[in-house]
Amino acid sequence: MPKLRITSFNIEWMNDWFTNDSDQPAFRDSFIREDHISNTHVTAQRAANTIKEIDPDILAIQEAPSRPEELGLFIKKYLSVNEKPIYDFILSDAGFQQKLAILTKPNVINSIKLAPHFTIANLIDEWLADIDGDEQLEVYQFTRLPLVVNVEVGGESLQIIVLHTKSNFVNKGREMWENLATRQNYIHEALRNRRRNSAEAMRVRQYIETMLKDKRCEKSIILGDFNDGPGMDYFEKNYLTHNTTDVLVGSTYEPEFIYHHAQHDISSNLRYTSIFDDFVTGEKNKHILLDHILLSPALSTNHGLRRVRGSGNIHHVEYERNTVNKGFYRENRPSDHRPVSVILEY
Repeated sequence: MPKLRITSFNIEWMNDWFTNDSDQPAFRDSFIREDHISNTHVTAQRAANTIKEIDPDILAIQEAPSRPEELGLFIKKYLSVNEKPIYDFILSDAGFQQKLAILTKPNVINSIKLAPHFTIANLIDEWLADIDGDEQLEVYQFTRLPLVVNVEVGGESLQIIVLHTKSNFVNKGREMWENLATRQNYIHEALRNRRRNSAEAMRVRQYIETMLKDKRCEKSIILGDFNDGPGMDYFEKNYLTHNTTDVLVGSTYEPEFIYHHAQHDISSNLRYTSIFDDFVTGEKNKHILLDHILLSPALSTNHGLRRVRGSGNIHHVEYERNTVNKGFYRENRPSDHRPVSVILEY
């Protein structure tokens, strides 16, 4: 029975590896991140080795480079066999320096195409939302437009929605939080970012519910960096009283439309993709699941294209094998996110 591994990987600031957009597309020899000069080849090789060890048939990338020529260079240099690229790719035209991309093995899937604009207008057009908490609706649009592709495989149709929702990051956040004079300003900005994140999640949820109810695309996957994990952080618990992932998964009032979380297959102590210090709660090395794969109900059946039970994975082994010095500098790690994957069969 044929199987298909689908992986999501936020490859931290790939755009650092390449020349400025005004110049001819080419790799830089080195780049600066975290006030440290990192070797581009060493960094890119770590990411590529991680990908090759996982060996996905379909790979969704967040924080891809800004130009298709640059992603093509990465694939040609690091993801090729005998100078033949392993993957074809589609790079989103939105996202500035942190774009979304889909890589596919051409000999595995039958076809892959961008979803036509008219079918995803609710995802890419502006809408009204209160992202400031001022009880006023204002025009809003995704920080990074979702990348939506229609895939044909094994005689069936599958829609893949790649997300990289609004980051919760606040510039000089630690400094603002630790200074009582500016703490309230930090809280305001932190909540604003989470409201934007939540608004984006709600928009996607509305889109997929319409698709499911109209039976236009019953088999779909939402995956990527949601900048949010199961459970609630300090601001979600004390101010918003909800999180992004729960909004995307769906409501128990309509269980037939609830999406399955593939990373639930992982034991709870390994259910994380990123580690950071939470200066708000004082928690050091906080483990959080920011990267997710959600599968529509029709992919959890016993026939046709469907998920392999228990196949949800977070690739700690492959990540750690390509990390040195505890990943302290950018060139020491494949990324600041661990990849996640799931296997489908048909």
